[in-house]
Amino acid sequence: MEPPPIKPPIPPELSDKHNQIEVELPQHSYKEMLLDKQVNNQTNYYDMDNQSISELDKGKHIEGSIPLSQEDKERLHLPWRYSVIIKIFKRKMSHHMLRSKLNDLWKPSDQLILIDLGWDFYIVKFSLEESMVRALHLGPWFISGNFLFVRKWEPKFVPQEATLTSTAIWIRLPQLPTEFCDKDILEKVGRKLGKLLKIDQCTSSTLRERYARICIQVPLETPVETIVIIGDHKQAVIYEVKEPYAPFVAG
Repeated sequence: MEPPPIKPPIPPELSDKHNQIEVELPQHSYKEMLLDKQVNNQTNYYDMDNQSISELDKGKHIEGSIPLSQEDKERLHLPWRYSVIIKIFKRKMSHHMLRSKLNDLWKPSDQLILIDLGWDFYIVKFSLEESMVRALHLGPWFISGNFLFVRKWEPKFVPQEATLTSTAIWIRLPQLPTEFCDKDILEKVGRKLGKLLKIDQCTSSTLRERYARICIQVPLETPVETIVIIGDHKQAVIYEVKEPYAPFVAG
């Protein structure tokens, strides 16, 4: 007669505390979010390098080179003073189509001149400062769902050697408790996540309660924070990547 089967021991019941397993999700940089739409719930417009043209143009004299006086440099730079450099991520389109899209997007008061630099970089030349300011400061911008990188023109720009190091992006703080919709608190949140650029006008006026909205500058290659702790409150952070995009209207 065979012995009865031995039943395995019944493990002790685990409390709810032990049943809760925290899974650490992989962190992604904002550049990875832009280039890979498979990253859920994650979402340039321009590199915020504030070096002046004179600082960028400094350099040692090379023996045998053609000398440029300060007057030469000022004359050469003057026609481009209201120009921006752009690049579209993951999208190629004809020169005519891109110019048409940019005119629809920015609606400049002056003529928009588009110059192909190669390596998917372009110069957009304006004659009015207000057109340049709109392109630089009212983004981020998207064309046909693809992110549009925008930065101020700089001398000696070589597309093949260019690197995109940082970007300005809008973030949302969904269901942020009402008491934290405070200018000082939001500024601290912005500085915690990157370099604070702007606070949405509706957010600063507490007109929008569903979420707070802040524009920050972040490095493209650095993993972004998806959680920020305010006191003992754990707040989710969402990075905007969508199209069509309603640009921020300055007050």
